[in-house]
Amino acid sequence: MSIEIHEFSTGIRVEETANGGWVSLGFTGQYMNCTLERIPEAVKRSIANREFAVTEGTSTEEPAIIGREVGTGEDAWSVMAVVTRGRDEKGRSVSVYRYFLCQEHKNLIRLIGYWKNQGRPTFKPSDHRSIGQFLPFNSSFNQLQILPEVEDVSLEASKPILLSPQQPCELEKINALAFKKFNTHKNGQPVSWAFNVEALEQPHRFQVIQPASDRAYQILQRAIAHVPQVSAPVVVDEEALKSALRSLMNSSQIKPEAVQVIAEALGNEQITSKYWHSLFDGQGAATAIKQKIYTSQMVRLVTLRAMVIPETLPTFLTWLNVKGGKNKLDENQTISLEFQTAIRTIGSGFPKNKLVEGLKLILPKLLDQSITPEATSWLFIINTIWDDYHKEFADDVKNDLRLIAQYVQSSRTKEEVSLDSFKCEFKIWQNLIDNWIYLQRNSDSYLQHYQPLAHFFETIKDYSISAYFYQVSYAMVPKNIFYKASSHLLWGLKISKQSTKYENFVYFINENFASVVILSILCLLLFSATGIVLLKDKILKISDTTKVRNTQHTSTTVQTPVKEAQSQRCEQKKTPNGTITNQNSEIDKQSLKSATDKFGETKAAINNIFKELNRNEKIGETLINILNIKEICYNTSKEIEIEMNIKDSENQQKEWIVAIYNYQKKSFKDSSRDKANGIITKSNSDKTYKSLKDEIKNKLKLK
Repeated sequence: MSIEIHEFSTGIRVEETANGGWVSLGFTGQYMNCTLERIPEAVKRSIANREFAVTEGTSTEEPAIIGREVGTGEDAWSVMAVVTRGRDEKGRSVSVYRYFLCQEHKNLIRLIGYWKNQGRPTFKPSDHRSIGQFLPFNSSFNQLQILPEVEDVSLEASKPILLSPQQPCELEKINALAFKKFNTHKNGQPVSWAFNVEALEQPHRFQVIQPASDRAYQILQRAIAHVPQVSAPVVVDEEALKSALRSLMNSSQIKPEAVQVIAEALGNEQITSKYWHSLFDGQGAATAIKQKIYTSQMVRLVTLRAMVIPETLPTFLTWLNVKGGKNKLDENQTISLEFQTAIRTIGSGFPKNKLVEGLKLILPKLLDQSITPEATSWLFIINTIWDDYHKEFADDVKNDLRLIAQYVQSSRTKEEVSLDSFKCEFKIWQNLIDNWIYLQRNSDSYLQHYQPLAHFFETIKDYSISAYFYQVSYAMVPKNIFYKASSHLLWGLKISKQSTKYENFVYFINENFASVVILSILCLLLFSATGIVLLKDKILKISDTTKVRNTQHTSTTVQTPVKEAQSQRCEQKKTPNGTITNQNSEIDKQSLKSATDKFGETKAAINNIFKELNRNEKIGETLINILNIKEICYNTSKEIEIEMNIKDSENQQKEWIVAIYNYQKKSFKDSSRDKANGIITKSNSDKTYKSLKDEIKNKLKLK
């Protein structure tokens, strides 16, 4: 097989010495003695990423040899570097490189053969080469031959193989061992090896290393054991990424190839968020945010960071001082928008999931009110890159709202709903799930916690989602949103329209017809002083009656919520010594703490009673009546489900504990052995458990 082997060398200014040698007067920044018109891009990037570099001043008198496969596809190359120690005009050591290369992978073995065939050439400025001057080389080698003494070498995937300097291997055998490790693990690390080296700048990026000495072995062993806090994945072209970042931040003219480099890297699962942070911070992103630096370069950089690292999107909006709404864009916001527009125009190929993920991470920030709905809506104005994924974002939220109804239902039907099915963070919906039963059954229940989401989705014109959260947050939906919603039953939740003043007036007349007639008659008495007094008394009575009746009707404004789902619980009072009291008896602080710690056992025991008695609805009502829960904690038994819906909130725990404590005091007051403690355990040997179960069976005449 005939291949073309090219070469090039480190460019230096040379001064010949009297003995026929040379010294370096400095680097030129260009390569010399090059047989190629252009150094392949993949080769240049690998060199720039220091993948062939020995640590300066550590090269030996004998050359170090480094072999590596770089690039992919049509830009795939096999490269071998011969590293020699030279001197500058002041006698200082300097490492210089002579590179040999040929197209395609799996040709390192042929480069070794060529190098030996040519007399093992090293860096020599006087070996003049010109473009197109290369030698075809014919050879065939079995690169899988491995010496017996290295066949049992550990092929651990995560670390380079460090060979003993006491058993030096030939280049061919080291190359074969690197191929064996490459084929065994397929972990993205290309075939790469180093021979006769004292130290390497990137030791983690090699498959096999042959140290030059015992001292070198110890140095390399320590370097391999020390994993950098943030290191580039082995398959990453770090210099290309840095170059792309600099290109995009420093120019208003977006280069498609720079965007493509970032987009391709985003598809690489080995590149972590931590590594991306290190790249952006290396260009000044963290400093710009901390010190509020607003140059056009920093605006573009921080905008790009928000696109690449989803969790930084809220910080980006805050730093850019986005107000949203009818506020005009300032200069920095305009630069950011123009930058996004340019990337959209060239068809960036940015992974959709990254941008949608950033939008979903906005939701908890809205709920904790660290960012406003108006500011967040800026992400959906025309020409922002996030607006392209508006539908995907909304669909993910709708998916979760649908699953919430299924998830709550599954606690009774025992159907499995995987938490992995939720598209947004599950904790966002935890409060909603905990109170879903109240919201679904009681039209006057509400959770103001979700108010920002109602406003946000209204602002971005997702009216069905907005209507859902208005119902959740206010127990009613503004008229203009109500009629724009796709349905009046949204993901298992019935929505109610907010009443107008006219509708409230009509409702008042209908509900108070008799009072209105009487009021009209009494108006005739206005002409007498006695009539005025009588009218005043009657108006006050009618007013009181109206107030009582109107509390049963929906409130007239969104800003005046009707009532909390559990607002009709009785008050519990704390005595000065921390005791919890109610109308029956008291439980001391220590007993309350013990019962609270074991509330999980109590909850399981109550649920087990429910299961043993076949989950009859009347069982729940009877249990509530026996424990006096209805009087102590709730107006109606319908406001609590026993099985799987006893919430672990502090208030509900206390209510159950006090009720159980009172039941124990009443039932076992003559027994010193069965002391009241507010705890039930799931066992017939537990007197409270058995007594409750038997009492329910007796009341319901169950067998």
